[in-house]
Amino acid sequence: MQSRRSSQTRRRSADRTRSADWVFIGAVLLLTTLGLVMAYSTTFFWSQVQEGSPFAIFGRQVVFAALGVLALVIFSRLDYGVLQRFAIWIMGACLALLLAVLFFGDDVFGARRTFLNGSVQPAELVKIAVIVYAAAWLASRRDQVQSVANGLIPFGVIVGVVSFLVVIQPDLSTAATIVIIATAMFFMAGASVLQIVLVTLIATGAFVALVTVLPYATDRINEFIKVWREPTEMDYHIRQSLITLGGGGLFGNGIGASYQKFGYLPTPHTDSVVSVLGEEMGLVGLLVMIALFGLFAWRGLKVANEADTPFGSFIVIGVVTWVIGQMLLNVLAILAMIPFTGVPVPFLSVGGSSLVSLLAACGIVVSISRGSRMLREDAAEESLPRVRVKGGHAFRASSTIRGRNSGARFARAHRVKSAATDAGGDTVVTGRDVRFSGRLHNPRRGRAGPVRWRGKRDGA
Repeated sequence: MQSRRSSQTRRRSADRTRSADWVFIGAVLLLTTLGLVMAYSTTFFWSQVQEGSPFAIFGRQVVFAALGVLALVIFSRLDYGVLQRFAIWIMGACLALLLAVLFFGDDVFGARRTFLNGSVQPAELVKIAVIVYAAAWLASRRDQVQSVANGLIPFGVIVGVVSFLVVIQPDLSTAATIVIIATAMFFMAGASVLQIVLVTLIATGAFVALVTVLPYATDRINEFIKVWREPTEMDYHIRQSLITLGGGGLFGNGIGASYQKFGYLPTPHTDSVVSVLGEEMGLVGLLVMIALFGLFAWRGLKVANEADTPFGSFIVIGVVTWVIGQMLLNVLAILAMIPFTGVPVPFLSVGGSSLVSLLAACGIVVSISRGSRMLREDAAEESLPRVRVKGGHAFRASSTIRGRNSGARFARAHRVKSAATDAGGDTVVTGRDVRFSGRLHNPRRGRAGPVRWRGKRDGA
C-alpha cells in the first residue's frame, strides 16, 4: 500500500507543471520595445543617407524582432529537457558555423564574423550553444566540478577551443563575454576558491598575450590609458560618447532629438546606443533602462533558484550573466572606466542575430520556469532500484507513463493482464519476465499486475 502511494506521488510530481514567469516575460518585451524605439531613433538619418529611406534599417530590425518573439514562444513551449539530450549536437553545429565563417564569411575591415552581408553572426548563436552544453556538462559532473583534473581542465579546454575560434575572427569582446558566462556557470556549479583563482590567472595571462599580439587591442589599451593620463587627448569616440551621454540632463531632449547622432557620434545604433538614450531621455531614461535590466536579472535568478533541475538552473545563470555582463561592459566602456570593447547592448543595439538569439534564450528561461516533465520523469526513474533479469537488460522500475495514453501497446507475448491482490510494488518488464513485490513471474505461468510501459528508449 505504501509503495502504491509512492508511485502515485511520483506520477503526480511528473505531471505537475508550473505557470510561466510573466514578470520575466514582461521585462523582456519591454526591453525589446525600448530597443525598437532606439533602433528607429538612431538609424533614420543613416538609412536616409545610405539607402534612401528612413525606415530601411528599422524595418529589418522589426523583422528580426518578430522572428525573435516567435523563437521565444516556440522555446517557451518546448520542454527544455530536449536540449540536454541534444546538447552535444547543438555545440557541434555551432562549432561548424565558427569554422565556416572563417573560410566563407564576409570580409569586413579585415575581420570575418558574419554571413549574408552582416545579417547573421554565428558568434551570437554560439553563446546559446556554450550555455546549453556547459549546463549539460556541469549537471552531469556535479561531483567532479571541484576536481582540477576532472573538472577544471576539461571544462577549460572546451571553453578555450570556442573562445579561440572567436578570437581569430577576430572578435575579442565576444570571446571575453563567452569566458565570463562560462566562468559564472562554473562558479555556481560549486567550483572551489582555488579553481577560481586559477581561472583568473589564466584569463589574465591570455588577455595580456592577446593584447600584445592583436594590434587593434593594443590601440584600445593605449587609448584607455590616455583618458586618465591626458584627458584632453582622449580618443574621439570616447569623447563624443561622454558628450552625448551628458547632453540630456535630467529628462533629455526628447525621443529622436539627439544632435550628436547626426554625424558626430560613431556607431550610434550599436556600441553607443546608451549615449543616445541618455541624450534623448536623460537621467530618467537611463534609470528606467537600468531598472528593466535589474528586473530581468531578479526574475531570472528567481527562476534559477526555483528550477526543477540543476541543468535548468545552470542555463538561467548563463543567460542572466550574458545579458547583464554585456550591458555592464558597454556602459563601463561608455563611461571610460574600462577600455572600449565594442560590445553591443542586449536588446537595445541594432543587430539581427543578437536579438533573435537573446529572445530564443529568454524562451528557454521561460520553459525552465514552467518546469520539465521529461527531466522530472528521468529523475524519478533514477531514484528507483535497478533490477537485473536473466536473459534481459538491466533497467529501473517505473510506474510513470511518458505518453498521453494510460495504456501503451506492446507485443502480446509481453503483455500482462491483471495483478495479484498482494502486489503493491512497481513492475519491471524485461522480455517476458515481470517482477512485482520482490518476485519474478512469467505471464504465461500465472497472473501478474498491470504494467506501466516506458517505451523503447528505456529498453523495451
